[in-house]
Amino acid sequence: MPSGSGLPSRAGLQPVHIALFGLAALTLFRFWYCTWVELVPDEGYYWIWSKHLAASYRDKGPGIAWAIALGTRVFGDTVLGIRVVGVLLSAGTGWELYRLARRLYDERTALWCLLVALIMPLFAVGAILMTIDSLSVFFWAWAMNLLWSALDTGKMRYWAVLGLAIGLGFLAKFTNGIQLVCIAMFLLWSKPHRHFLFSGQTVAMLGAFGICSLPILIWNLETGWVHAQALHSRSGAEGAFMVRPLELLRFLGEHAGVVSPLLMIGIVVAAIGLARNQPRDLRVRFLLCQFVPLYALFTFFSLNHAGKPNWPAPALVAGILLFVVFWRDLTARRPPWRWAVYITLGLALLITIVLHLAALFPILPQRVNPMRRAQGWPSFAEHVQQVRRQTGIGLLLGDHYAQASMMRFYLPDHPITYLPDAPYGSSQFTLWPSYDLKPGTQALYVTDNMGPLPRKLEEEFGESRLLDDFWSVYRGRASIHFRIYRLTHH
Repeated sequence: MPSGSGLPSRAGLQPVHIALFGLAALTLFRFWYCTWVELVPDEGYYWIWSKHLAASYRDKGPGIAWAIALGTRVFGDTVLGIRVVGVLLSAGTGWELYRLARRLYDERTALWCLLVALIMPLFAVGAILMTIDSLSVFFWAWAMNLLWSALDTGKMRYWAVLGLAIGLGFLAKFTNGIQLVCIAMFLLWSKPHRHFLFSGQTVAMLGAFGICSLPILIWNLETGWVHAQALHSRSGAEGAFMVRPLELLRFLGEHAGVVSPLLMIGIVVAAIGLARNQPRDLRVRFLLCQFVPLYALFTFFSLNHAGKPNWPAPALVAGILLFVVFWRDLTARRPPWRWAVYITLGLALLITIVLHLAALFPILPQRVNPMRRAQGWPSFAEHVQQVRRQTGIGLLLGDHYAQASMMRFYLPDHPITYLPDAPYGSSQFTLWPSYDLKPGTQALYVTDNMGPLPRKLEEEFGESRLLDDFWSVYRGRASIHFRIYRLTHH
């Protein structure tokens, strides 16, 4: 981004070749690297979903389960099988961002945007994990390209495919539905495109989106609108909405941490600066409308209860472009600001490198290691398997989906695992058949809670005995503290 500096190409080597080669090389590295990092509990949870293919699921749409089912169909029930589609989609996101920046501005801007995306911790680490963000961000970026084509040509097919892209993103993460609001805001703000607001084109877009959304609608009709319960719970607005400044600060701090603090500040400054300095530029309006609504929504909810730091991730596609455009222009006019940009990008790269190393080596204290959730699970499974052999007990319960999911994946026979009985709709496990209790039934209950057993569980089984108290171990270092109980139903 500093004008006149970075990313020159050799004779005969076009910027697009640099972009494609860089993405290909990094994708190959990610295919290798992702097999060395243990699963995080969410990935194990989604993998179990893929064993129960459905039109939707309690917490999310069906996209993540369908994608994992595709990957494991090819590569088996392995870490690579779970993550392969996510790695490919992350490469696709980089390409869509490059294309968008090149179409709106120029090749050099596009290369800088791609570079920023590749070193941003949230995108870089997310590229080797299979989460809903892999699908959500890709379809958001693809939809932005389709929208620009639809606006530029007015052709019906672009509007229909645009609705399809947003709908596919919605099947992965409900946040993607907000992109329809983003589009409406831009059409209202852009006089040359306002005629599209109520037109056959938008009808085609909404129709395609509606068709994609049908599985979720049908599933909710069949299950009693479980998604409404889940979204109400996750929003943090179950009780009265209250303004809690510390919750807002927590959200902003955690989000800045996963993006990189200086980079997040740079993006916010860029959005404000371009809104003030180039308010009539339709490209700036286009990007702001794809950036501001998501942040405004989650910032508002975080006034009451802090949202997850990854929730606004799709908006960062536009955020990166705003960042590059603003700071390239500023450094061209005021060269000393180049050092601020270099330091910002250098810090983001450093954080990304440290996180990649921390996932494989114990270089950070466990209490501050963000990759801790991806460490120690084979060791955890060894303890559970040893107790299974000693007791001959086949019924396995976890106190949380993390333990239940990781037992099922990392135990050699991938046994069916359960959570204790809970109200319908409180987790995905409550929507599947539960265990059957008969006199004399025994179960192993695995928990990371060091307090007493839940009273409801004690009442359900009647007798409990602590069998193992251990720490999972990763590369010789203690990771997470667990207990295994034997429960007997009389």
